[in-house]
Amino acid sequence: MSELEEAFPTAAAAPAATVSTGQRAASGEQPSEEANADVKAALAAMRTNDYAGGVIRLQLVTQTPGVTPAQLMAVQKAKQAMIKELVDRAANGDLSAKAALADIERTRSQ
Repeated sequence: MSELEEAFPTAAAAPAATVSTGQRAASGEQPSEEANADVKAALAAMRTNDYAGGVIRLQLVTQTPGVTPAQLMAVQKAKQAMIKELVDRAANGDLSAKAALADIERTRSQ
């Protein structure tokens, strides 16, 4: 999660905080408002253990123009970590984790 917050500092900022125009993402470019909104929603989902919601929002980021390769790598790592957690929980019989994985799979097939 911290790597994702570093790649998208505007999305990770507190809701009331404003980001100066001098602050940039790790790549030196500012991600789009749309990407920041999706990352912010994904981070909020991750904090509440809504991994399916987090993965689904991060899938949208990968389709957003202007996202840098470093940002895409951070997004991919975060998605992998959440999916791994869901797979581990599902393997231990967690029905909600199995349902979450099914939700993620449905979004991939659309």
